Amino acid sequence: MPELSSVFSLVNYAFVLFFGIVASLYLADINFCDHKRVYVLTLFFFGIAQLLFYLIMGESVLYKCYPFLIHIPLIALIFLRFHRNLSISVISVLSAYLLCTPRKWFGTFVAFFFDRNPVVSNIASIIITIPLLVLVIRFVSPYIIRLKYESRTTLLLFFLLPLVYYVLEYTFTVYTDLLYTGGAVVIDFMDSFLVVSFFILSVLSLKFSSEKNKAERENILLTTAATQAQKEIAQLSASQKQAAIYRHDLRHHMNFIQSCLDQNNPKEATSYIHEICTNLEHSSVIRYCVNESVNLIVSSYANQAAVNHIPMQISITATEFSRFQITDLCSLFANALENALHACQQMNPQSQRYISLKVYEKIHSYVSR
Repeated sequence: MPELSSVFSLVNYAFVLFFGIVASLYLADINFCDHKRVYVLTLFFFGIAQLLFYLIMGESVLYKCYPFLIHIPLIALIFLRFHRNLSISVISVLSAYLLCTPRKWFGTFVAFFFDRNPVVSNIASIIITIPLLVLVIRFVSPYIIRLKYESRTTLLLFFLLPLVYYVLEYTFTVYTDLLYTGGAVVIDFMDSFLVVSFFILSVLSLKFSSEKNKAERENILLTTAATQAQKEIAQLSASQKQAAIYRHDLRHHMNFIQSCLDQNNPKEATSYIHEICTNLEHSSVIRYCVNESVNLIVSSYANQAAVNHIPMQISITATEFSRFQITDLCSLFANALENALHACQQMNPQSQRYISLKVYEKIHSYVSR
């Protein structure tokens, strides 16, 4: 039985090595299809080193020397051979070690029903290795790979948490047995660590979520402003062309009006003048606000209201907006007008629906109604 236990223990170490190397490489965005030769050579040489160390030094020494024999060389391989960021290299290996923990727990859990038989534990750990590795490659690696596009703060977070777990694991279970003999002190420490880690993750998650939402709002405002700016540029270009045509035809207009007056037909002359004025008004660019950004946002929603046949009255007499954060100000107007527009769209078109916006300055404060 001891020989059988040693055989399964050795096989389990082989599966641990296989899981760790493959998971680390995939988490570092080094897939098997593009690097088959590297995978085979890495598994072969690391496997030979682990086997020799196991046979010569024994399982206990191998377990304690694993960081120096496997983990650090694997980090160096990813960093030097594949030119990955050092943080990404370390995160990949430490995360693979962290994700290897469930297979160990599964083996311990199954062995619990067989009088904690080590052979059963090793067999269960071996069986769960491949399914767990598939889950890691398919569902976890895409998110770890994206870390190369994240900020240093995010990288630091993903670097520190696996590192702290790694240090605690080796301190409490490999180099000492404090986790099993330390009593309440160690257990309370682990509880405190989990709670603090949870709150740190929660705070950072809220911060990142807030920054993401703010960026999305700014992007929407910029898109709206850019679209409206294009419309106003096109409208201005059309107005300039129309003005050029009117200037070119001014002599003909004056001659026609003079002809109407000479023929004692003032009504036709008045009607013609009114038609010209109406065309000029329609070709002009309407400005609602002196602030360009606010004007673009308001103009955009004014156009939407016109398309939906919703009367809109706009009066912005305030002129000094420099003391406000322009993105917040635009977001305020955009939300207010969007809500008003949505509310009017829900109303019966036959009802007296309209939108009124008034912004004016009163005692060094701005009032928006």
